Amino acid sequence: MRLSLRSAVKLTAFVVFILFANILLFAHYDELADAYRGKVGDSPSKVQVNNGGNQRPVEDGFKNIDFHRKQRSAKSIPEEVQKAVNAGGVTRNGVPDNRLLFKHRQHRRTELSDIFISVKTSKKYHESRVGVILKTWFTLVREQTYFFTDSEDKNFQDRTGGHMINTNCSSTHNRQALCCKMALEYDTFMDSNKRWFCHVDDDTYVNIPQLLKLLQGYNHTQDWYLGKPSLRHPIEIMDRDHPGQKLAYWFATGGAGFCISKGLALKMMPHASGGRLMTVGDKIRLPDDCTVGYIINYILKKDLTVIDGFHSHLEALWLIRSNDLLKQITFSYSQYSGKMNVVNVPGLSDQEDPTRFRSLHCYLFPTFRECKDISS
Repeated sequence: MRLSLRSAVKLTAFVVFILFANILLFAHYDELADAYRGKVGDSPSKVQVNNGGNQRPVEDGFKNIDFHRKQRSAKSIPEEVQKAVNAGGVTRNGVPDNRLLFKHRQHRRTELSDIFISVKTSKKYHESRVGVILKTWFTLVREQTYFFTDSEDKNFQDRTGGHMINTNCSSTHNRQALCCKMALEYDTFMDSNKRWFCHVDDDTYVNIPQLLKLLQGYNHTQDWYLGKPSLRHPIEIMDRDHPGQKLAYWFATGGAGFCISKGLALKMMPHASGGRLMTVGDKIRLPDDCTVGYIINYILKKDLTVIDGFHSHLEALWLIRSNDLLKQITFSYSQYSGKMNVVNVPGLSDQEDPTRFRSLHCYLFPTFRECKDISS
């Protein structure tokens, strides 16, 4: 059967249309499938505070991260961390909280190798504080964690695998010394080519699977300042540029820890790199965590996203229920009037484990090789 020229043109156009439609369908297959299964469009649950003191909801990651899917670099995730994630150790209301990493599935998922964890410490706390960290959560992130101290210590340099950095800052606990160390933490992160900068103090336990899960819910190329304020209101200070006036801003307390995305860290460079963070700290006359918040929330006008899973020693840690421990990100400890403010977790006695770090680690990772003698 012979076709007329007009019929041939129509047939060709129809075939091209069908091919083009199929290309579009397959290109967006994942999004269409998720929409069909009702996995897109969940309501946000985190609270984001801006420098005006207002609160508005922000997305707490995206649903359906498939932790059972093969990793691009599986070796970067320790077996204990992978087991905790695969077993649904990170949950929301008892249900595994699987979320889409980003709206585009082709974006590579953040891995432990993408995170830079800095621990601020001092020579006098190497044995009492750093020592227990090395026995617990550090074992899961040896390559990602660095300790910033104020003196040489060959013993701990060896025990950390060369990850103890002598900042040559003062060993005193004043704002100049604290900002000096934070400035080195920031510069070292910027030289690391990592996606996330996470800072904690040396009295902080980090729940590594939960930290990883948290960061996988945010785009590192965007502006993210994740943490938890120690105040219920913005901090108010004197405005040095306008005498007689005050200014207010939010900051995440360093005692609970905080994380900054690479996208936001790049915007901080004019105010933080090359020791400039110390200059800002001297200007506002406040310590390191307040200075970081000043740069991000006041100067750059970027919001602090409040993450309830960060816990400092300023909170009543014993009120955290044991069945909620898996969902938290950081824990601290302190002592007031002879009484320890620590997380309530079964395990070793208070005399054997006053910080509760070892008992907490074995509670979160019961198969950890050093936990066989710790009963729950």
